[in-house]
Amino acid sequence: MKRTFAQARPVSLVPAVQPARRRASAQPTTLARFVPIALWALFTLLAAVAPSAALADTWPVLAHPQDARIEPVGERVRVNGVPMRLTRVITTLPTEAATTHYRGALGAPVAHAQTGDTQVLTQARGDFFITVSITPLPDGHSEALTAVADSRAAREAAGRPLGFALPAGSELLSDMESIDGGLASRQLVLTNLHSLRTNLDRLSASLAARGLRPDGPPLADRDDALAQAFSGATGEAQLVLVRRDGATSAVLTLRSRQP
Repeated sequence: MKRTFAQARPVSLVPAVQPARRRASAQPTTLARFVPIALWALFTLLAAVAPSAALADTWPVLAHPQDARIEPVGERVRVNGVPMRLTRVITTLPTEAATTHYRGALGAPVAHAQTGDTQVLTQARGDFFITVSITPLPDGHSEALTAVADSRAAREAAGRPLGFALPAGSELLSDMESIDGGLASRQLVLTNLHSLRTNLDRLSASLAARGLRPDGPPLADRDDALAQAFSGATGEAQLVLVRRDGATSAVLTLRSRQP
C-alpha cells in the first residue's frame, strides 16, 4: 500500500455527486471535512518526525479563543490506523488574529505555512504531533481545524493489514475511523484505473461479504459518477465513485452499531 497521504483530492469530489434524495447522518460528512487536515497532520508526522526520546502519556490540550464554539469530532478517531483527536473551532477572530492566538497557545518552536487562504501551524510535542489549520469564513470570522496525532502509534501502524478487500491495483489515499456514542464510522478513499462499473461490482462484493447489499436503485448513475447505498443487519454503507482523466476515485463510508 502506497503512503500518499498528502493526496486528499478525491474528497473534494464528494459534494459534486452527493445525492440529494437520500442523505447519510451527519457523522460521515463531518469526518469527510476533516480528511484534508488529518492527512496533512499524518503525512507531515510520518515524513518529518523522528522517534521522540520524551514519553508523554497525556494528550496535549490547546487553549482556544475565549469566544470559540468548540466541536470535538468523534470519541475515538483513527486515520490510517493512527489515533488522532480532531476538533473544529469557530471563533469571531479574523484569520490573522486567530493565527496569532494559536501560535501563542502552541508556543515555540512552531512551523507556519500557508496554502491558499489557509494558515497551517504544526508542532511536535513529545510523542504527539499537532496541526492547526485556520481558514477565513465569509462573515469575517475564522474556522480552526485541529488535529493531534500519536507519533508512537504512527510508527506501530506502519504496514498494518487493511481488513477490507479493495479492487486490484487500488491506491489507498486515506482510511479514517471514528467511534462516537457506540456508532462506528469508517471512510476509505481510494483511486484506481478500473471503470465505474468494475469498481461498483468489486466493492459491492466486499460489502456483501460483510452482510451489506444494495439498498434500492443507484442514488446517482451517470457516465462520470455512480453512487449507491447499502444496508444490512450489520449496518449501512454509501459508495461514491467518480471517473475523471482515465482514473476512478472512490469514497466508501461504512457505519455500524457497536455491541
